[in-house]
This record gives sequence, structure tokens and C-alpha cells, in this order.
Amino acid sequence: MKTNSEGPSPRPDGSAPAGLPHVLAVDDDVSIRQLISVYLSDFDLRVTAVASGREMLQVIEHGPVDVVLLDLRLPGEDGLQLARALRERSKVPIIILTGRKDEADRVMGLELGADDYVTKPFSPRELLARIRAVLRRQRMHETVAGTMAGVRAYRFAGWELNEP
Repeated sequence: MKTNSEGPSPRPDGSAPAGLPHVLAVDDDVSIRQLISVYLSDFDLRVTAVASGREMLQVIEHGPVDVVLLDLRLPGEDGLQLARALRERSKVPIIILTGRKDEADRVMGLELGADDYVTKPFSPRELLARIRAVLRRQRMHETVAGTMAGVRAYRFAGWELNEP
């Protein structure tokens, strides 16, 4: 498991500041993990890069994650099942990042709860834009949900419905 040490104001232990959005990259290819970690950390994202679904679940259990980048082709693991299991236990946005290019795989990934699907080879710049878009949608959803939680009455067509 590797957390980036690049990015703004690293702490003395080499980790990135905790206030940055946390990206969890799950890919068995060390060069992909390294590329993602270095590139995204240059744009104010904290990246934890792991090689397996087991490590992914450990990271998620130990602290908040803002978005997961998930490869579907992990040795000995079914990435689609990992996406399904993750979606069942968490609302964290999932971006599938994989070499599987078939339409059936893309549709299945999105149907199982992924928020986006990016095929390899990929552009780091486009990946960053997709991560930012997913994080923006997540923040908007949380803001709306928080606002609605404080609503005690609904008004429409001259009527008012009060919560008990």
C-alpha cells in the first residue's frame, strides 16, 4: 500500500495533508499506480495506491475515501464483484479504470454501481477531469441532502405539508 508523498505541503512523515480529496487507486500494475499517484498528487489530490481488492477494503475501513479508481483485471479477483461489494457497503464514487473495452463490460460496470468507466490506455489529464467531475457531483449531492434534512415543511400550489 502506498500513499503519495508528492503534492502540496507534505507532512514530515511524507504523507499528503488530510484535507485534500482522497483517491484510492486499485490496480495490480505498479507503473499505473505510480503514474496515477504522481500525476494526481500534482493537482491537490491525496492518493493511496493498492494492488488488490483486499487492500482496497482495508483502506476503506481505516478512513474516508472520496473516490475509488478500480481496475477490473486484478489477479485472482473479479473486479466487477469488487465494484458490486463496494457499492453495497458504501456510497463512495467508483471510476472503473481498466483494459476491458467491450460494451458489455462497460454497461455491466455502470449497472453494478460505477459512476464512470475509463479504458486503458488513458489520458491522465482526462482521468483528472473525470475525478473532479465525480467529486463535484458528490459534493452537490451532499449539499442538497444536508439542506433537505433541515426542511420541516413543504409548500406547493398553495398547500403546506409539515413534518411531525
